[in-house]
Amino acid sequence: MFILKKICYFARYLKLKIEGKYGFYLSRVATFFLMFYGEYTFSQTEQMFSQTYFNPAFVNPAYAGNDTSSYYNVLVMNRNQMAGIEMSPGTTVLNINGPLNIGGISGGITATFYDDRLGFLNTPAFNLGYAYRFELEKGSLSLGLSAGIFFSALSAESWRLPDGGGSDPAIPTGKESRQSFDLGLGAYYRHGRFYAGLSVTHLVRPTLVYGDSPSKLPQNYYLMGGYGILFENPEFELRPSLLILSDLKSALYSVNALLFYRNKYWAGLDYRFKSSLGLLAGMNLFPELRIGYSYSYNTSLLSRFGGSNHEIMLTYRFSVYLDKGKQKYKSIRYL
Repeated sequence: MFILKKICYFARYLKLKIEGKYGFYLSRVATFFLMFYGEYTFSQTEQMFSQTYFNPAFVNPAYAGNDTSSYYNVLVMNRNQMAGIEMSPGTTVLNINGPLNIGGISGGITATFYDDRLGFLNTPAFNLGYAYRFELEKGSLSLGLSAGIFFSALSAESWRLPDGGGSDPAIPTGKESRQSFDLGLGAYYRHGRFYAGLSVTHLVRPTLVYGDSPSKLPQNYYLMGGYGILFENPEFELRPSLLILSDLKSALYSVNALLFYRNKYWAGLDYRFKSSLGLLAGMNLFPELRIGYSYSYNTSLLSRFGGSNHEIMLTYRFSVYLDKGKQKYKSIRYL
């Protein structure tokens, strides 16, 4: 219901005539939703970045503290979809995560703020997470919990029906905002160059209300996994990964493969089943600072109407420990 209401709010905005034997009218936003084969059919509030490999903590709190034992990582990522189409969706994420070892207990903390934008509707959220790590005979297992507040703000003062008619009782007028408590859970396993994670968001299905009609966010599940493949030439490494997002009714699949050179430069491909094909590239500007970019082209029917997806990432890591001699790297992301 939540996503259907979003479609209703914007489906008649910016009319676009679809040439063909039918000759009917749809808005650009409605076209986006109806043709994207599942990426937004069950939840616009769940975002799937092409560069999630560099930011697992965004979707799985159990990842916190798994990069290194002495560094915190700060990540800023911005994704713009359907570029060139007015009021198209966009998402900005700020995440910080790192180790938290108290009394000999190994763990990590993470904090995330993100803002999802679609036309008149903004859905920002903020959450804090903690992960507890178990050392196993082979590898380690982390369990994580996140809690926070989910907001939604609707600014419909400038809403106008395309036919010039009167107000629509299904669409609120003026500004409305709501907030609701949210929870997430996750598990993350790492052994050598292999990792896998499973997480669920909106565990308590927070309720959002617009006017007199309540909506509950669906629980969404993320399954991720990847492995680092070494070559005879140690300067190169291939890191394929898989990410699946599902609400147990439909699913979106993303396959990602990155080729690293000297662990400083990388380039690769990202494919989303029946959705898009993307190119990724980036580099470490300094040992503490790196930048990445992703461009993806829609492979669904949406490609007939243009609109590409752009994603930029910036990460910075800093030490919180004074004793530099005890630094220890754990993640293949910083080997």
